[in-house]
Amino acid sequence: MESRRPSIPLERLSVEEMLACIEPFTAARNEEIEVLGRSVVRSRKPAQTVLIREGHSPDGLYVVLRGRVNLTRGADGGRDLILSSLGPGEVFGEACAVEGSGASSTAITAVPTDVARIPADVLSAHIRRDPNTLIRLMRLMNEKLSEVESVASALALYDVEERLRRTLIRLAKRQGRHSPADEGWILAPVPTQSELARMVGSCRETVSRTLSSMARSGLLSSSGRRMILGESLMQGA
Repeated sequence: MESRRPSIPLERLSVEEMLACIEPFTAARNEEIEVLGRSVVRSRKPAQTVLIREGHSPDGLYVVLRGRVNLTRGADGGRDLILSSLGPGEVFGEACAVEGSGASSTAITAVPTDVARIPADVLSAHIRRDPNTLIRLMRLMNEKLSEVESVASALALYDVEERLRRTLIRLAKRQGRHSPADEGWILAPVPTQSELARMVGSCRETVSRTLSSMARSGLLSSSGRRMILGESLMQGA
């Protein structure tokens, strides 16, 4: 489900303009967007701020305006696994629309992040007036579930290099941009090696060695927080 994301950063838009270009509100009536907009709370959160805890009912539906939010779940040995990494225009906290439902993962900011929150009671009232939003929310939840299943399958079926390749491709397509001039896809800011390790179920040292090997093979290049994924790496997407 594609959002109509504008070319200018979301945090520079009015609340109504921002809501109108993201799912699940792209089909909502203008008057409904205006009602929602009056209750939206914008805020900037430091890195490592927990916004929603696994098993708890979210206090609203969140939209990432700038920065990145990781959806994590606890794993054996006290470690956690990053199930998904969300960038500008993506939402989380959909469970607040389902009475008595707890979040299936913990949402935590990876970097300083701007978010917009629609309070749970405001969203519920909107859904009663416009049930189509609930249908679109359910589709978003199903997409997230499919992504979690894909991550679980990759952990069972593929080695670290293949899991890392698939993760980078997914991130580039969701948060990066295609740049023919650079002969590949630009991902910036790229997650840290520790984050990538938590996405692929490995350790930072293994991810570091794998990235170095991929760079020597010409599959990718990086400079600071910017990574270019070559066309040959993306071809298997």
